[in-house]
Amino acid sequence: MRVLICAGRHYADTPMSRQVLDAYHRLKAIDVLIHGGSQFLGSAIEDWAREVGADVVRYPPNWQLHGKQAERQRNHFMLRDSRPDVVIALPGGEDTSELVSQAKAAGIHVLSVES
Repeated sequence: MRVLICAGRHYADTPMSRQVLDAYHRLKAIDVLIHGGSQFLGSAIEDWAREVGADVVRYPPNWQLHGKQAERQRNHFMLRDSRPDVVIALPGGEDTSELVSQAKAAGIHVLSVES
């Protein structure tokens, strides 16, 4: 199972992210964990993936090339390029909502987690 996990730029609830990943992994084994390189969650979810033996694919935003649109551009590319089976959306802002909408429009199952 290829799982893309996303959250707002400042979302930092690592215990919740691990709890959600653990719960989903018990239902369906996560083989590949895809994320956007969050400065707050990135290392914690990568550690989780390594603990369960999942591969990690990271898509950091290119601030130099895209400026203020870097996260939005990254999200568009990440969703198309990574081909996730499911998107787990933790609390976030407009960019996270847009990613969720695009995933749904593409027929990708979305699990939204409220804080």
